[in-house]
Amino acid sequence: MLEKYKKIIEPNPIVELIHASYDDVEKDALAWARKAGFPWPTVLMPEWEATGLNTYGAFAGEIYLVDSSGEVLAKTEEEAFEKISALK
Repeated sequence: MLEKYKKIIEPNPIVELIHASYDDVEKDALAWARKAGFPWPTVLMPEWEATGLNTYGAFAGEIYLVDSSGEVLAKTEEEAFEKISALK
């Protein structure tokens, strides 16, 4: 995932990857994300409602591509990266 992020998402200023973490404890979530090498923002489970992430009913390991209006554009990693690659 990190390799795809660096190649496809990082150079594209109109795309942002957000990690929706199931962790409740910020210290634990951030330690895990740092260990995994995640450079993207992490939103903890207690903050999902306030950020609107609870709307999508996603589970751990799932990848959704959502546009700025909240519309789901893809529900798999393959579809998401394919659509992101096509963005200019």
